[in-house]
Amino acid sequence: MKKFISLLLAAVMLLSLVGCGSTSTGEYPDGDIEIIIPYKVGGTTDLAVRGVLDAIPDDVLSVDITVTNTVGGSGLIGTEEFMQADADGYTLGLLNCDLVLNYVTGATEINPMEDMIALGCVEQDPYFLLAAQNDKFSTFAEFISYAEANPGELVVGVTGVGTIPNLLGTILTTAGLDVLVVPYDSAPDAIAAVLAGESDICISAMASAAGNLESGDLIAIAATSSARSETLPDVPTMAEVDDRFADVNLLSWIMIAVPAGTDDEIVDFWKSAIADAVASDDYAETRESFYFESITLTADDLDDFVNEQADYYRTLT
Repeated sequence: MKKFISLLLAAVMLLSLVGCGSTSTGEYPDGDIEIIIPYKVGGTTDLAVRGVLDAIPDDVLSVDITVTNTVGGSGLIGTEEFMQADADGYTLGLLNCDLVLNYVTGATEINPMEDMIALGCVEQDPYFLLAAQNDKFSTFAEFISYAEANPGELVVGVTGVGTIPNLLGTILTTAGLDVLVVPYDSAPDAIAAVLAGESDICISAMASAAGNLESGDLIAIAATSSARSETLPDVPTMAEVDDRFADVNLLSWIMIAVPAGTDDEIVDFWKSAIADAVASDDYAETRESFYFESITLTADDLDDFVNEQADYYRTLT
């Protein structure tokens, strides 16, 4: 009998210890956190994510966050690594425009609408069509006219398959423009090709092109968003210039996420922390220094926005 009671007490104590180790809002986080960024250090995604995380006050998040940059496969390698993590709130990852596009096209079985929970948007920007100073065209309207008068002559630089900028080639050719579309490994590579005269235009978010635009080496001839950019308000949208592009709304957007199944209290913790960080003066300085635009998406908007973007990509692929 005494042996049975001892075993019973041991079992109760073990269950008690297991319960103490479980995650709740009173204890979370009680250890360091990792975020996996599936792109290289110093790129638009890396800068935006680090900027927001740095803006979370110590009294809100007192533990360290380790940033792991796992590069390759248009972001899919790092994303697959993230999806293998436990849904315990200690490994964060990203849900972004490229991932949704890759799911829509069948390049990945990861369904961001079901396999992830979006916590907050950290970047939301248009892309721009960029050209070097040249004697062929200086506006998007002139680019269209030149392409129509000289079929097959103009070269358009885009980033590789699995990225949103790659859709530009489809959009231009669907509109009836006979242009040569050339993929590059990254926006900086595509920009370098324009500067070297290898391409006539390329597509890039502002962050990668800011220095060349400020110096005058590049000019922005159109924005890919449905509304004009707050960063370059004098640059027309593609839709403004030609009705064939009336539905164009290519955006660069990045959300921090956790795996589906993560505790609701942990999700709420991060949604609140990220929302406050995005709205902070600290992040405003970071955002302005890298020419990121204001973020209008709130935590309540994220799921609908992601689904809408997925539906839009399906019309382009």
